Amino acid sequence: MTESQKNLVKQSFPKVLAGTITGASFLYEKLFELVPDSKKLFENTSWDRQNQMLISAIGKIVKSIDSWDTIKPDLEAIATRHINYGLSPEHFAYFGQALIHMLKNSLGDNWNTELEDAWKAVYQNVSEVMIGVIFMKS
Repeated sequence: MTESQKNLVKQSFPKVLAGTITGASFLYEKLFELVPDSKKLFENTSWDRQNQMLISAIGKIVKSIDSWDTIKPDLEAIATRHINYGLSPEHFAYFGQALIHMLKNSLGDNWNTELEDAWKAVYQNVSEVMIGVIFMKS
């Protein structure tokens, strides 16, 4: 991920936060559209809590974007916890698509190709760490 991409993500995140409640629901609606079976991963979920955890996790990632090693243990813990929910490496591609869908909706007219590439780079880093944990513990 380039410095320019890091800056784009950091600059866009406050706008993402402005639409968090709607944005998080866009993400999960898209995820369930792409992978209907993924609903079972959220059977015992409080949606208010899930949305808060999602936005909190994204916020931590953005905050740690310049010092990636500080967020790695958190991502590893999230991956370990999600293995118990049935998360598999295949889910990451779909979640990434749903995340981009949410960000595009949250940022509206501010969304562009550079911003999309920047957020995809962040997600690539996140998913590599988490998929690595899943493979190690499976």
